Amino acid sequence: MTARAPGQPPDGRLRQAAAIPPTTGADVPPLSVQELVVRFGGLTAVDRVSFTVRPGTVHALIGPNGAGKSSCFNAITGIYRAAAGRVMLGERDLTRTPAHRMAGLGIGRAFQNLALSPRSTVLDNVLLGRHALGRGGFLATGLRLPWVVRGERRHAARAAEICDFLGIARHLHRPAGGLPYGDQKRVDIARALAVEPTVLMLDEPAAGMNAAETAEMARTIRDVRDALGISVLLVEHDMGLVMGIADRVTVLDFGRLIADDTPQAVQRDPEVIRAYLGADDESSSREEGPA
Repeated sequence: MTARAPGQPPDGRLRQAAAIPPTTGADVPPLSVQELVVRFGGLTAVDRVSFTVRPGTVHALIGPNGAGKSSCFNAITGIYRAAAGRVMLGERDLTRTPAHRMAGLGIGRAFQNLALSPRSTVLDNVLLGRHALGRGGFLATGLRLPWVVRGERRHAARAAEICDFLGIARHLHRPAGGLPYGDQKRVDIARALAVEPTVLMLDEPAAGMNAAETAEMARTIRDVRDALGISVLLVEHDMGLVMGIADRVTVLDFGRLIADDTPQAVQRDPEVIRAYLGADDESSSREEGPA
């Protein structure tokens, strides 16, 4: 693949040269959160929240600070244990699945706080996402058996392909910690995509970015969804990004679900306006929308 200019649509070759065929839209199951409850002692952080991420859509989970977004996100990915409710990926129940098994089940996650190995190369960081797809055990890998070596080459080729698609191929052999912040965020996304997920979960992908970087990140998220046909669930505070790319928006406030609708409907929802603005004058607030 050749590197793309910012905003250039993907040319479809991200689907090629994969050790395991990339997910296509037909393979993507819905992600369903059903009456989810998360508690910390006597505090209920998520209170009977339900929503569904439809296959091949970009679904945003938003809300003011302290609304329970991160707790919900962490419960979906097995970092927090749900006190009640279920998380379903198609017919598979993920509710009690430990976090380290999520990648093998089709959940790829990029983190708000970068969790890269700063001294390792970009390629090595992205290859960590291929671990769940590897077949070589300790002995076979140590002996460098031919089929293990061939598998490693295929995984490296796929990792390089993903990095090229995301515009970071030129940094492939540089330490990840020395890259600009925006490129480090793309490395984190590339590692999540290396899992070959059916659902890509992005925790504040535009956090810390300027307006130009945020716009490019929005294009990247759309390109990923369009090229692979996978679902994207994101938590994000930047309402311009959310309203520009989301097909559906779920809004939490104090752990409760207050809206679950299209971006246009959510912007006009009185409960959402009150949660963000604390406005009594709904007519004037509707013109502004949540910011």
